[in-house]
Amino acid sequence: MRGFDPERLRIARLSARLSKSELARLSRVAVSTYNQWESGKSSPRVDALARCANRLGLEITDLVVVDRAMAFLGDLRVSRGLIQSELAQKMGVSTQLVGLLERGQGALTSEMATKFAVALGYSQDEVVSAYERARDRPPHMTP
Repeated sequence: MRGFDPERLRIARLSARLSKSELARLSRVAVSTYNQWESGKSSPRVDALARCANRLGLEITDLVVVDRAMAFLGDLRVSRGLIQSELAQKMGVSTQLVGLLERGQGALTSEMATKFAVALGYSQDEVVSAYERARDRPPHMTP
């Protein structure tokens, strides 16, 4: 996950006076999985990290830091703690379409930009800019 900071997660957990196993249990995550996140060996799924953030009294954006001026469409979704299928359901479109547009493939219509904006709580201009950044990204850069 782009922008995930394992150190921020560790500091937040320690500030909440929780052990790794306690936070994992409260967040419905396997302890081994949680350990890999905090050690930086793997990246969490957005929905699981959102549960951890919630247990810590944080927003997911406290643990996943991406400059909004550099955010891709997928980063906007992650900032709301949603996986692609959840966003697709909120928008009334297919998960495949959400993924396609997050990768900057296909055309983002005004209607679709509005659906993203409403579902995510961002302005239509922010949505369009994030889509264009994904579309114009350099080769081999994952949005």
